[in-house]
Amino acid sequence: MSRTRYNLELPTKTYKSLQKIAETEGTTVAELLRKATKLLLFVQSIKEDPSARLLIERKGEVQEIVVDLL
Repeated sequence: MSRTRYNLELPTKTYKSLQKIAETEGTTVAELLRKATKLLLFVQSIKEDPSARLLIERKGEVQEIVVDLL
């Protein structure tokens, strides 16, 4: 698999929050950002498909998630 390197500047507060999550999850900030990118691409594919819906079930209640990230 080919890869492209990309330098990203984040606010320090954001980076520190990501570091805490990474430590809790036993991973790296870079891996978290890779996973977040995959999630963004998935959500975008749902937005582009008029028949698709993003649902979440919590405590037996189903809700539709409307995400407008872009």
